[in-house]
Amino acid sequence: MVQNLIERTSELTERYIDILEQTGDPNENYKYLAINTFQDNWNLEKEDFYQMFRASFSKVSNLLYQNSWGFIEKAALHFPTETKEMFRNLYDEEDEISLRIKTFQAESESILSKVRQALNRTNIKTQQDERTISVYLAFRYPEKYILYKADYYKDLCNYLNIKSQKSGQRFLHLQALAGQIIKEKLLDDDFLKSYRKFYQKPAWDDKYLMIQNILYVVFRDLKEADLVSLLKDFNVKDLQEYYGFLDKIIENFGLQHNDPRLVFNFRKKWIAFTIGQRYIFRVGDKKSKEMTFGVIASEAITPHYEGYEGELLAYWNKSDTILEIANQQNKVFEAIEKELTKTQNSGYSKYNNGDLEQMAFDIDFRNEILGKLHNHPADNAPTKPHTEVKMPLNQILYGAPGTGKTYNTKKIAVEIINGQKERSREETNREYEDLINAKQIVFTTFHQSLSYEDFIEGIKPTMDENEEGIKTVAYEVKEGIFKELCNIANTNTAKNTCNNFDEVWNRLIEEVKNKIAQNKLLKIGSWEYGLSSKDSLKYSSVNSPSQYTFTITKQNIFDTYHDRQARPSGAFQKDMRDIVEYMTTNFNLEKYKEAKDYVRSHRPFVLIIDEINRGNVSAIFGELITLIEDSKRAGNSDALEVTLPYSKEKFSVPNNLYIIGTMNTADRSVEALDTALRRRFSFIEMQPNPEILMDCEYRDVDLKLLLHTINQRIEILIDKDHQIGHSYFIGVKSLEDLKTVFKDKIIPLLEEYFYGDFGKIGLVLGGRFIYQDEKTAEFPKNFTYEHDFAEDKKVYRFTTFESWNEKTFISVYED
Repeated sequence: MVQNLIERTSELTERYIDILEQTGDPNENYKYLAINTFQDNWNLEKEDFYQMFRASFSKVSNLLYQNSWGFIEKAALHFPTETKEMFRNLYDEEDEISLRIKTFQAESESILSKVRQALNRTNIKTQQDERTISVYLAFRYPEKYILYKADYYKDLCNYLNIKSQKSGQRFLHLQALAGQIIKEKLLDDDFLKSYRKFYQKPAWDDKYLMIQNILYVVFRDLKEADLVSLLKDFNVKDLQEYYGFLDKIIENFGLQHNDPRLVFNFRKKWIAFTIGQRYIFRVGDKKSKEMTFGVIASEAITPHYEGYEGELLAYWNKSDTILEIANQQNKVFEAIEKELTKTQNSGYSKYNNGDLEQMAFDIDFRNEILGKLHNHPADNAPTKPHTEVKMPLNQILYGAPGTGKTYNTKKIAVEIINGQKERSREETNREYEDLINAKQIVFTTFHQSLSYEDFIEGIKPTMDENEEGIKTVAYEVKEGIFKELCNIANTNTAKNTCNNFDEVWNRLIEEVKNKIAQNKLLKIGSWEYGLSSKDSLKYSSVNSPSQYTFTITKQNIFDTYHDRQARPSGAFQKDMRDIVEYMTTNFNLEKYKEAKDYVRSHRPFVLIIDEINRGNVSAIFGELITLIEDSKRAGNSDALEVTLPYSKEKFSVPNNLYIIGTMNTADRSVEALDTALRRRFSFIEMQPNPEILMDCEYRDVDLKLLLHTINQRIEILIDKDHQIGHSYFIGVKSLEDLKTVFKDKIIPLLEEYFYGDFGKIGLVLGGRFIYQDEKTAEFPKNFTYEHDFAEDKKVYRFTTFESWNEKTFISVYED
């Protein structure tokens, strides 16, 4: 057993280092931040236990299940004395660990009914399972305990060819295996040297966290490859919508990992979620001939349905849009509740796919997979200057204020031109600015005074001055924003970019091979380079040429050449720029900044029209409304052209020009949008997404629940088009930030929505924000007027900005 552990652990550490060399930082540093934050704040003697508790776990991120955190956080809020004693007992190292765990779980169950009563909820569960308790222990004693998850524990057992333990005993089994690895000193100096490039040594011994990172990263890497292959035929947007609605199901019913009633599997062209013997929810791939989504409900909620056989009446409903299902969410939940109540075990448990189950419960893991699907199948190929993207030529993003419409126009525009891949917000903004400067993206805003002459073409005055200095006014036909961009997009030149990167890279590799044949390395900048097994460069210090420490891939250099952030990051950026400079100087690599100024034949262009509904679109587009249709574009089957009224030129709209508009649904001018324009655009709804707020730095108020509660009430009082978007809360880092957002953004928006009806605003925010002023005005006694308005008139006022605190905001969703 020990010998097998030694050999297999060595293989795991080597694979982990290979992953580091190929992809750089695996971004697990948040675990160090989370533990350090706990260490800095935890103090059971603090007077305000709840605030201390929140501060200690403020960086827990995805390490706890949402349901686990939901219970323990509410227990700490409403029953701080009992919760404090639970943690005091758990952290008492004089008692045996298994006893402490069982005691903590039993004490959690004992106060569950009190928590349910305090929250007036019956569906909340404790979920203080092995994973949750391992987080508590590893945060308090990181030098003693490992972070546990069932998936990589099982993967390790399979890898070591040993039997995994039953649920409830697995954490301690993993703890024992990790302890053996540390005892045998299997984390050698070579591993530590590579590891410390990314994670500095903390004030505590982090060997247990190192082991957890190895297991998580290595087995995730293997699993991701399998899942990407399994899901490659699915539309990513369909998967995102499927899992978004599945999240609502899991949250509403408090579902947990390893529930014997639940089955997650892949069958033919479907990913399906099953309870007991019945399908509950499924999504089909791009090859499926059936409708995209299927869901159970207590009634027929779509035109395409069939009845279930059996004693419990239910209907199987099919739809191509998730909104059709989401709008009947209550009827879906009614059917699910019946299935959960009658089921103890599923007869299909043997078909459960653990990886798909993890995607259902582990949002970060899911996002990793979906991000890789964006790049499949050409993950390792150099990014082309333009990747064909099947996107509508004309689309409008519509939604309530703050739902991210403006940012998403940037994201879509960048993907149209530079291809789809996973990008950070900073990368998207940087590429967007580059494309604006290159005039491949043009941004404009419609307003009431914008005209055809501004947008297409018109006669504009110019001032001329003759030799005698006499000034005269002349009139010329000037191109508008749209026509100017169409002409640029229509330009086809034979002088396309001659990109010789591949040729130069091959010559560089040949030069390195020639050096190796002479028992030498190729010196570039401060490093000497050899080759890895995959014709990538491996470099080392000039002072120790035999110690290769990192791999530079062709993709790394390709990204650097195109002025994009490349992995590995940080200090290595300069070294990669040195390689690009070497290729330019020695092999005549074309300078990218010169190459990107060439006009490429048929390269895509994007026009972004913000607030498209605020202009008189019929007057602005004129006869070009017909020409923007897909089939009427130049080069397409039914291409049309018109003679423009001022210049008398023949004109058509090119098929490489994309138009993206935004539209605020809270704006009444939406209703006036030209019907002809509506027919020619694809409409994409941008809904508030409270899930995004789970990763916010500020955690003293549950921002996700706050936004969700406010929007539920607004939808009842007005409609869903007047909800509040998540983007208002994204930058909130403190109580002061939250107070400012409410004072300057949220409350003015509510006043506009409700036309100053403070009583309805009170129904949305509650009594800690709005109060009724009992004072009444004194009317003159020397004037008589028949009225009764004063008798029924109630005056409401906002509480003072200075009086708001965390409890004020928490009251919105708890009182």
